[in-house]
Amino acid sequence: MSTFEWSLFLVAAAAGLGGLCLLYTAWKRPGRPFHVAGGWGLLVAALASGAVANGDRGLAQVSVIVMVTAYIYLAIPIMRGVALPVAGVRQRAGAGETPVLSSNRALRGLAGVWTFLLTGPIAGGIALFSAAALFKLMRAASVSVATAGATTIIASVVIWAVVSVLLLMEPRAGRRSAYAGGALVLSIIAAFAPL
Repeated sequence: MSTFEWSLFLVAAAAGLGGLCLLYTAWKRPGRPFHVAGGWGLLVAALASGAVANGDRGLAQVSVIVMVTAYIYLAIPIMRGVALPVAGVRQRAGAGETPVLSSNRALRGLAGVWTFLLTGPIAGGIALFSAAALFKLMRAASVSVATAGATTIIASVVIWAVVSVLLLMEPRAGRRSAYAGGALVLSIIAAFAPL
């Protein structure tokens, strides 16, 4: 890599970390759409700059930097034995500050499991089939197998992350399930439909 490419890669890494910071700020203090748009914009710019700096390797390197940073931020408090740096249980205003608990813990537990299934395996399936459709399109456009495979692997991770976030943004479980089911069906059709 040349000096320009290294500089562009460092800018991409800084943009990715800045995007994470903005998204975390928007999450900790809701009601700031500029932070959300700016965070996602910086992440997209980081991926694009990484790709320009070092091709598919640069794209993968920037993705790894962003993912490892997020992992470290969440893993350090766990290893120290303290609560995660995330929004906690809502508390009542009053002298005792007792936490507000749901009247039915079983339903809350099932809702949590269903949310995990939607954002984990189901979103992963959507990403897998969407990436398969992308691979098929790239091969039809005479892209080499290696390039199509590397692009598909990176795209599947990005699609999985985006779909998971979009599903978590929907507060209603019914709509969330409908969106996930529709996206899964469409991605399967796209993966197996003849060109």
